[in-house]
Amino acid sequence: MIDVRQQTPGPSDSTSSDVELPISVAVVNDYEIVVAGVAGMLARFPDRIDVCEQIVIGEPIDHPPIDVALYDTYGRGGIAPQALDRLRRHRHILTVAMFSLELVPGLVDEARQHGASGFIAKTLPAEAIVDALLRTAAGEEAMADGRSSRPALDELDWPGKDRGLTERESQVLVLAAEGLTNIEIGAALYVGRETVKSHLSRAYKQLGVRNRTQAASYVHDTGAFERFRPTEDALEEA
Repeated sequence: MIDVRQQTPGPSDSTSSDVELPISVAVVNDYEIVVAGVAGMLARFPDRIDVCEQIVIGEPIDHPPIDVALYDTYGRGGIAPQALDRLRRHRHILTVAMFSLELVPGLVDEARQHGASGFIAKTLPAEAIVDALLRTAAGEEAMADGRSSRPALDELDWPGKDRGLTERESQVLVLAAEGLTNIEIGAALYVGRETVKSHLSRAYKQLGVRNRTQAASYVHDTGAFERFRPTEDALEEA
């Protein structure tokens, strides 16, 4: 297993000699704002990364083959095994990497069981994320974890960021609006119940709402929080 924790690699540190550059990457999530943010970050490295697709689960792939499908876990309960299985079985996707706020052991184990071979934290700088994608494309298991003073998270986007929500607060809010209890949200995100309550409280304050019902109405009425729902035809093509 390749571990790139606490590293900030440059081009000379990557495994580019093992793969043909640039590698083709598809950014995958159910929220267009999330996909666009990740794609924008990776677009800064055109010599190593070709973001040839920005897709959500269920959409057909227009530019095969895909060296790495970068699966962003935002808005998901755990790793969402069915979605990950679909990516891994797709005839045009060669490898899958999970992209998450934190690489907690349970999340990593679940993703590994369902075919992911790259595990990448958003708390790393963009350069380290690119390095991990190259290692994944080269057939290695890349564990890219750690924290940086220049995290990619600063460049990314998610629903409610423009209203001051952190990604974790946004995730908790989305899951609460979908009807999950605090205990269920904690299990889905691998955090404690009290942590969920704290995130919800801060989210309510940022949005100017008073309770779960008002928060759910805000989420459902705001376009940025709308989850993509593929058609049955798209599901058959994937």
